[in-house]
Amino acid sequence: MTPQTQSPPSERLARQVQGLTTLLTLQEDARQAQSLDELAFIIVNGSLRLVSYAQAVFWRVTPGKKNILTAVSGAPRFDPNAPQIVWYRKAIDFLTQAAAMDSIQEVALERLPPELFQEGEAWSHAHGLWLPVKHPRSGANLGGLWLSRDRPWEEGERVLLEHLLNGYAESVALWQRRLLPGAMILRRLRQGGGILILLAALFVTLFIPVRQSVLAPARVAAVDPSMVTAPMDGMVARFFIQPHAQVKEGDLLFTLDTTELNHRYHLALEELALSQTQLRKVGQLAFSEKERVAEIATHKNLVREASAKVDYAVELLERAQVKAAVDGVAVFSDPYAWLGRPVRLGERVLEIASPQRVEIAIDLPAAEAMPFVLESEVVLYLDGDPLNPLSGRLRFAAYEATLTPEGKLIYLLKADFAPQTTLPRLGLKGTAKVYGREVTLFHALFHRPIAALRRLVIL
Repeated sequence: MTPQTQSPPSERLARQVQGLTTLLTLQEDARQAQSLDELAFIIVNGSLRLVSYAQAVFWRVTPGKKNILTAVSGAPRFDPNAPQIVWYRKAIDFLTQAAAMDSIQEVALERLPPELFQEGEAWSHAHGLWLPVKHPRSGANLGGLWLSRDRPWEEGERVLLEHLLNGYAESVALWQRRLLPGAMILRRLRQGGGILILLAALFVTLFIPVRQSVLAPARVAAVDPSMVTAPMDGMVARFFIQPHAQVKEGDLLFTLDTTELNHRYHLALEELALSQTQLRKVGQLAFSEKERVAEIATHKNLVREASAKVDYAVELLERAQVKAAVDGVAVFSDPYAWLGRPVRLGERVLEIASPQRVEIAIDLPAAEAMPFVLESEVVLYLDGDPLNPLSGRLRFAAYEATLTPEGKLIYLLKADFAPQTTLPRLGLKGTAKVYGREVTLFHALFHRPIAALRRLVIL
């Protein structure tokens, strides 16, 4: 048996120090969370810095012993009725009933009922790790973390996660306690006859000014890109570049099919040769037959007409070779999806954009619309790096809603990145938080329910 190569002690020590540093950083991030939702977001996304996994879900247990699926990795918001979310919720409810699932262990999908087991083969990865979150002192069940990936879990990773979970448990327990004092104060006030004081305080609180904000899908888009359109009706024959390739002015981008154009070009050449032959013949006959002199001008016109047809055919062949008009990055979809596809004159095929001139393009659903003030703050959370948000300022807000290809009404918003920001790559997607004007807390809390009630009454 060939002995395994051992890493030098210095490398092992460096990895251990790095792992410990990451562990402490994650625990500190959890302690600094400003809400239970933010804490859940850190748990499912931040833990990826310590161990690798494909998906993570976090649930918490309410005082009524109900499991609430709180966060899913890679998604700041998720649809609670999505099939995968429904499956996770059912599987967690079933597995938490088993006493054997009270410790860190791999998830055995075979324990699930047959219908959940069959669905799990489609929704879950091969190796899942069950990480219950317990109260650090009482040991009560506070929730849990379910990590899944395609390769087995190592013992060292379990040890790291166990220590990380202890830190998470402290933060979860803290936020669970913070959710309880309101009810305790209410009971004391009721017993002491202070319910009217509380109601008055709540009424005054409704007039506290707060900033409106809304979340919407966003992407990194180019500012004033150069549009490359089809120069004529035709069919795309070949692409000479790949998406996001750097191009320079004059570079060949793509060509249209030239089969018909070549045919027209050769016909024009034949017509030109024939008209030139006839002109020479008439010119020779004119020496002996004076009546032929008058025909020379007619045949010269025919030669000029045939020559113009040749020039036009050459121009069409050149136009079929579409070249870059400016330097930049080519932005378009899969080139193979364009091959053989008919295009119309003026139809957009791709854009050439400058990587140094990008903006935040926000697709705000019409139902979420609110008054915006230009230069309002915008924060972009990229899907690939949600823990490092990028700041910007609102520059443009459309007055009219447009219909997307998916059939949704949206308002287009555009924002400029803040100065000194490291600009992200074109095409990256994420979620933008757009801040609006100051309103009362009552307006911020109840304007959507009131609008929904108004629509219901109108219907």
